[in-house]
Amino acid sequence: MNWLGNIGRKSTGWLFFSADLFGLLNLTFREMRHVLNPSRRRIFWFLFKRQLYNSGLKATYINTVVAIMLAWLVMSKAYLLLSEGAGAVQYYAQFFIIVVIREIGPIVSGVILIARSANAITAEIGHLKLNNEFDVLSSMRISPVFIFLVPVFLSFPLSLLLMFFYFNIVCISFSYLFISGLYGLDINFADFIREIVMGISSNEIVISIAKACLGGGLIGLISIQFGIKVGDKFTDISRAISNSISTQFLVFISFNVALSILAYR
Repeated sequence: MNWLGNIGRKSTGWLFFSADLFGLLNLTFREMRHVLNPSRRRIFWFLFKRQLYNSGLKATYINTVVAIMLAWLVMSKAYLLLSEGAGAVQYYAQFFIIVVIREIGPIVSGVILIARSANAITAEIGHLKLNNEFDVLSSMRISPVFIFLVPVFLSFPLSLLLMFFYFNIVCISFSYLFISGLYGLDINFADFIREIVMGISSNEIVISIAKACLGGGLIGLISIQFGIKVGDKFTDISRAISNSISTQFLVFISFNVALSILAYR
């Protein structure tokens, strides 16, 4: 009967965790009203831009490296397999949209956001919680939710959407360079780009935006949730980071797979 008890405890844990996330989401929407205040809006705008720069723009290099490696190791080889017979560019465009734009691009970008930025948020919140900094802010009538949660909740989706965009741009560009330069295949660049762009439907755009907005928001909420749970031990921070990353990977990848199955079945 031990396994039944374990299932019950796990289910109860996930239920309380989901309730905590919903509570954080509710607090976030409530605190957004302060953005309408001019003085607080200046503070928010500064924190939002800082978070967007750290989570989205500074991740460009690692996103670019991964996109180049994918373009070289996978996508350029895929063109060679599809290049036999007529319609190679059209087949490749469909393959690129299905593999990169639908699946690999969003997942890789989300993994980079989690590994590079979300764990830093968990560590930062954990240190503040450990040192009772939230109590200090509350005593000064400054909302910790408005200062820390709202900028993350709004900047992570935009960061993830930007990462989707330049991951796809880099992968498309270097795929063409490897195909035409490394393998010496005669392909017109304009035709190459046009086939891929024309193959991107409005459904692809909507699903990509949904993956970025909802997935980025979930990553931000989970990273802060585990930071808030830090207790009075220094080791709680490393435990929070580890649990946060594992949960974000599980939730984000499951969310992407489920959304793809529902949208493209």
